[in-house]
Order: sequence, then C-alpha cells, then structure tokens
Amino acid sequence: MSESLPAQVEETKVSDEDVVKEKAEAAEGSAMQVDTDVGGEQPPLPPGEPGDKEKSTTVDINTLTPSTPSQTPPQLLAGETTASGTAAVIPENILSPPKSETQTDETNTATSTSCSPASEGQRSPVAEQPQQQLQASTPPKQEQPEAGASTATTVNGSIPKSGKPLATALSAKKPSKAASTSPRASRARKPKALPMYESEISDHKVGIKLCIKKSDAGDSVPAATSPPVPVPAASKPVRKRIRKPKQPDSDEAEYEPRKKKGGGGGDNQKKVSTSADAATADEPIEQSVWAQKLPEEVLFRIFEHAVDMEGCLPTLFRLGRVCSLWRQVSLRPTLWRTMDLTTWVKEKYRTELKLKWFVDNRCSACTELNVSNWKITDINCFLTKLSSGCPNLAGITLSGWKGFTSDNLTYLVDNLHKLQRLDLSSINVEMNASKSAVGITSLCNALQTMGSRLTHLYLAHNRLAGIPQIVGILSTHCPNLALLDLSNVTTQATSHGVLHIEKLQRGCQKLKVLRVTNSHITPSTASMQEIMDSPGFPNLEELSVAALTDESRIISDDHLQRILKSSSKLKLLDVRNCTRLTHESLIRLPAWDIKHLFLSGCSVTRDMGSGLELIASKWAHSLIELDLAWANVQQPIDNALRALAEKGRDSPLAHLNLCGSSVSDEAVKEILTNCVNMSSINLASCRGLPRGVKRLMQGPQELHELREVLGVQLKTNSGSN
Repeated sequence: MSESLPAQVEETKVSDEDVVKEKAEAAEGSAMQVDTDVGGEQPPLPPGEPGDKEKSTTVDINTLTPSTPSQTPPQLLAGETTASGTAAVIPENILSPPKSETQTDETNTATSTSCSPASEGQRSPVAEQPQQQLQASTPPKQEQPEAGASTATTVNGSIPKSGKPLATALSAKKPSKAASTSPRASRARKPKALPMYESEISDHKVGIKLCIKKSDAGDSVPAATSPPVPVPAASKPVRKRIRKPKQPDSDEAEYEPRKKKGGGGGDNQKKVSTSADAATADEPIEQSVWAQKLPEEVLFRIFEHAVDMEGCLPTLFRLGRVCSLWRQVSLRPTLWRTMDLTTWVKEKYRTELKLKWFVDNRCSACTELNVSNWKITDINCFLTKLSSGCPNLAGITLSGWKGFTSDNLTYLVDNLHKLQRLDLSSINVEMNASKSAVGITSLCNALQTMGSRLTHLYLAHNRLAGIPQIVGILSTHCPNLALLDLSNVTTQATSHGVLHIEKLQRGCQKLKVLRVTNSHITPSTASMQEIMDSPGFPNLEELSVAALTDESRIISDDHLQRILKSSSKLKLLDVRNCTRLTHESLIRLPAWDIKHLFLSGCSVTRDMGSGLELIASKWAHSLIELDLAWANVQQPIDNALRALAEKGRDSPLAHLNLCGSSVSDEAVKEILTNCVNMSSINLASCRGLPRGVKRLMQGPQELHELREVLGVQLKTNSGSN
C-alpha cells in the first residue's frame, strides 16, 4: 500500500504538469491571435497547425459563463506560466475588471465580491469582449519573470492550492497603488467628485458682493481607458472654533433669552458682508461727547433721575449697553436700590442660581427686593446669602413661596435688622397652617421681633387663623404700621375673622392703607364709650372693603363711620357690592378730597332720590376716577354726570365706568364736551346709547371718534369748539 502511494502521487504531478502546459500554450496562442487580428499583416494559419489548436482553446475559455465554472484554477494557470519560462502575458482583465463591469448594478458587484478565489475567471462573454478589443488597441507590455518565481510557486514539485488568488501572477509584475489583491479593491472605481469651492466676484449695485459657489471641476470627469490612478483625497482644512470670551458681568443674559443659533431653511446660510461694510467695521467708531467727555458724577446724577422715574430694571440694563463709560457708571451699587426681579425676569429664568447671582453681584446696596413666585428649593442657603449680601435690605416680597416655613421666617427677621416691609402673600394656600410661616404662633413671634420697625405687612391670599391675636400684637408692638393688607383672607371659623377696629386704631395711629377686600373678616362690636374714645385713623388714605355677593352684607353704615370717623385725608374709597351702605353715610364722611370712588353694586346706585347727585357734587372738584357701573335708574345717574360736567375744565375726571348703566346719550355728550382730561370711558352694555359706541373707549383717538359719532366737540379755553 505504501509503495503504490508514491506512484499515484507522481502520476498526479505528471498529469497536472501536462494540463498546465496545455493551458499556457492556449494563452500564448490567444495573445498571438489578437496581434494578428489587429495588425492585419500575418496571414491566417492553416487548420492543421498548432495555431488552430490555440485558437480553439481560446474560444473555449472565452465562452465560459458563470453557470459553467472553469476547470482550471487561477493558481494553476499562474504556476504553469512561471514554470514554463516563457514570456506569458497576463491579460489586463484579470488584474482589473473591465469598464463595463463597474457600470453594472449593485447585484453584479455583490455577486462578484462574494465569489470564491476560483471564480475569478468566471466572466461572461458580454463583459469580456469589450475589454479584449480595448487590449487589442493597446498591446500589453511583456515583462520577464524573475528567477525565483518558479521556486516560489512550486513547493516539493507541486503547486499549492490555497492562498490569495493570482499571488504568483502579481509577483511577476511590480505592484501598483491602483491594484490590490482584494477583489473589491481590484476594481477600478470612478473617483468621487470632491467639493471644490471657489470665490466669485460679481458686480453689485451697491458695491462688490462676494459669492460662494460650488466648482464644476468635479462634475465632468473624462472616461479613463486605463485603470485610473486614485487621486489622494484633499485634506479638509481644519476649522478652529473660536469662542468669544465670556464676560464676568453678563447683565443682558440675566433677563433676556439667548437667541437660537441657526433657524430653518435658508436662514442657516452665512451672510457675507460687503467690502464696504468690512472696511467700516475695522475702523473704530468715534465716541460722542456724552460717552467720552461727560463727567461720571454728572452721568451718575442723570442715571439716578432715570431710575427714580422708571425703576431700576430694565433701565440700568439698557443704559449699560451704550458704551463702556455708561456701563461703568450703571454698575454702581447705589443705583441698584429697588429691584423687581419678578416683573422683568421671565419665569423660565427664575432659577436658584440666577437669584444667587443677583444677590452676590447687584444687591449690596439694595433696599427693596421683589422675588415673588421664584422657584427656590434651598431656602436656607438663599436666606444666608441674603443676610450677608444685603445688609441694608428694608423690604422683601416673598409672595408665592409655598415652602416658606416658620423657621425661615424666624431666621429672616432675626438676621435682617433693617427689615421694615414684609410681604407674605399666598404662602399657605396648599400647606398646613401650623407649619407655614403665616401660622398664628410663627407670625405673632415674628411681629414681636420686628416691633416698631415694621411699617408694611401683606397677608393677602392666605388661610389665617387667629385674626384677633394678630391685631392684638400689631396694636401692641407695631406703632409705626402704615399698611395692612388682609385681602382675600379665608378663616377656619367665623370667630377667627373678627377685626377689632378700635383696638387697631389706638395702637396704629400711622396707618395709611387698610385693605379688607373680599375677606371673611367681620368688624367687631363695640360699646358707645369705646367708639367715642377711639381716635380713629387720622392718616388713613386708602380704604378697601369691597366684597362679593356672599359677603355683601358685612359692611354697614355704622362700620364705615367707625373706621373713617377722623380720616380727613382719605383719597381712595372702594365699597363695591356693599349693599347695606346708603348715600347718607357717604355724604357724612369727613374726607373732602376723594380722588378714586368705586360705588358699583351699592344701594346708592339704585336709589331713586338725589343721593347720587349729592355725592357727585361733593367730590366733583377732586374726583379722577368714578365707578357707577350697573346703576339701573336713569334720572339720578344723569343728574350726577351733569354735576360733574358743571366743573368744566376744572374737573380732573379722567376715568368713568358706566358699564351696564341706564345712562342717556345726552349725559354722555355733556361729559365728553366739558371734561377735557378724559382718557377712558366704559359704555359697554348701556341700553340707552346707540349701537357702535357700547364698548370701552381708551385714548385720545378713540375718544375723538366717539365725539364724532355722537356729534359733539370738546370745548377750548375761549369757550369755542
């Protein structure tokens, strides 16, 4: 058995060598045939000579289809060529696919890529024929194989059947950068058109406009007849991203949202400025005298007047954008005294970090701070910064701070020694009153701590318990109280909402504003002796006891007389929906210069007598705003308006509310003719007026149109129209 095995191996080697020789002769014959067909000089060979055999062999190879695989692997063909020692020519279509194959669809590409190394010769005649014609026009160069090629391909007298396809054939030629042993990489691909950009200078009406266009160099690529040499990819210039240095005091970003970069569609394209604009941008802009030579102290005085008239925010932010000098002056701490961070800071920017930045950088000299409705999680940290950064703080508004507890209130009043105004509105609407800062125990302790320095106390929109105890502490420990706001206060029981008027009058003689609007608060009963001994509120300027329907019967004539018995300085009186009030109590009031009077819903507006006319005659010289809405009796309201119009140009009346009333057009004409200071009049739902005028008229333009519709004109100083 062992003796017969070497014999079989030798026979196999001999048969393989014969097959290799035949194939090499066939390849050489095919090359000679191509030369003969192209040149036309050599006559056709007779059929009996070896050329016929080679020709037939060539035809057999070219007629192979993918369905009939070749019986001779590329390794054997290459090995025979090297072993024979002849100058065999490797066709170009073996190293690189023909041009027609690269233009086929993706299916052929995937099929040729996934084939085994032996399927390299599986070409269709349709794909081979154009390449052979191309090779005929340009005969390939023949190179002598190297001496060691035969030893590299034959090992121990046999040809290895594994390895990369055409490895020996490739070693006979010098490897080029365009060719690779990988089937995918060996194909000649069309180079991609690189995006080349070049500038174009075109004429413009204004100046020279720089246009950026895409170059057409990469669009038209000529068809290559030989395997193209790949162009090295142009390295894209590295564009460094330049960031603008962040300013330490970016005031603009604190209350204005940042603009989004880019947009949509064509907005993302970069705008190219003209050469004229670029030249002007490079030149320094000459500062005006106001920005360059004005002394800082003079500019500071001007800024002070602007802040007093328009407020700290956003006046100082806008002034700081003018120039460096104005910004330097606007950053002086003494200008940042009253800061309203609720009105001028949008809700999405009301963060804890932003608030701490304001406290650290702008509040060193602040005396009034409004931070209502800010969402703060760590209230203790904020109060710590506030006590150290705002030593001169005199007033703070904490309205809407739901998490403000009794401990926070205690820390606030203990560490801010100059605190005088405290706003705790809307604190415990959704919290337990015992844990809230406006609980009875917590609030009474804070009021005792503040004592005589407390001047303003806001407790509106809260659920309170123990109104008598709070009033008792205020009358005992807070003699300088000037404002007390108990509007929209709800209580747990009726006994918790009793207001002792005489006790508050004895302890708080400096009270100027008292608001008990729409609250579950009932004035206490008092004896005649207590009423006689009470000094009243001599400095009271504003009283608001307006109520809704369910509380409309709380305030009566006696209550109003007890509160306003000595209030001769009263400027505002709001008694809307107080149905128990009559015109007699209003006429007997000691105030003679009321400027704002709200009487809608009172029984006075439904009285058939002359009470409304007497009220209008008493304060016609001082009334700026009058509310007579829903007065359903025509004659009394017409007489009241005529009493106001009799003052003529001396009447300061500017705002008149006649909504839903029974006023006639004649009374409205007299008001529009004689009252020169009118700025708004509400005629909505007035049944006695013509169509087209039943609405709110505001401003000089609308009032002028109303006068034209009604056919009246405003009187001048000389009495002419």
